[in-house]
This record gives sequence, structure tokens and C-alpha cells, in this order.
Amino acid sequence: MAPPRTRSRCRELLVLAALSGLVPDAAAATRLDDSLSPRQRVDIVARWEDRFAEGSSEAQRLSMVAEASNFEIRLNTAAWVGKQAAIYVSFPQEIVGLRLSDAMRIEWRTRGRFVSGATTPGQRALVYRGRIDSPVSGDFFDFTYRIDGRYFDRRIQFQPVFEIEALP
Repeated sequence: MAPPRTRSRCRELLVLAALSGLVPDAAAATRLDDSLSPRQRVDIVARWEDRFAEGSSEAQRLSMVAEASNFEIRLNTAAWVGKQAAIYVSFPQEIVGLRLSDAMRIEWRTRGRFVSGATTPGQRALVYRGRIDSPVSGDFFDFTYRIDGRYFDRRIQFQPVFEIEALP
């Protein structure tokens, strides 16, 4: 744990960054309706990533990976047609089935206008930045979930959230 003076300085820098506009304001974001997306409940089977790799650490031996392909995401962006905007994806901080939210990393590849990326639970990541040209914006996502098996205790359940922010 950082000494009190360091924590205070970090908080001060974060406040200054937020005031200067360097940190995106999640409060300015609007949750997008994704009810146009095909509903899919997928049972994903995780496998050990490098369980028997020579010279691997305990964390590497207990690393799991799971994949889910071909997820179609369709977002209602009708209110933003003709405007510049940024669209983000986030995953809940608390993930059912994990004892520690930092024990999972979510990566994705896309096939259209959205950008590929990665994030961890409780964080958000940019998936699109530009002009909104259609009342429905979307893409196909191929997800890879990297899980620290030391904190995995049952079936993992979560729902991604997409948000939009108008840009100047």
C-alpha cells in the first residue's frame, strides 16, 4: 500500500487530469440499447492455456482461456445519426464465478467498423470513434477470455454494456 502522501498526490493528479479533460467522463456516457442484437446464451468451455509448458510460473500453469466467436452486436444509435461519437464497451466489476475481478481479461476481434481491443472487468474500452451514419450500428465480435484459474470458482456469468458519448 502506498504511503498516505503518495495516495494523496495520486488522487490530486487524477482530479487534475479529470478537470483538464484527459480522463473520459463516464457520467457523460449514455447506455446504448442492444435489444436488436440476437440473444445468445453460450456455454463456453475454458481450457488450460500452458499447463505443462516447461519453465512456466504457477500463474502461467493455472491460466485458462476460452473463446466465443461470431457474436453479433447491434446497437440503437438513432439519436446520434449525423453526429461524431465514441462508443465504449464495459464489463461489470463483479463477475459471477470469479473471486477477483482482475482475474479475467477480455479480448475481442471485430470484422467491420468497430475496433478490436481488450479490457478487464470494471473498465471500459473504445470500440468505435467517428460519425454515426446509421440508426443501427454494430459488428461481429470474436471474444477471448483469459482467466486466472486460481480465482475461478464456478460458471462465469456477465453481460457487456455499450455506451456512447457525443464528440464535439
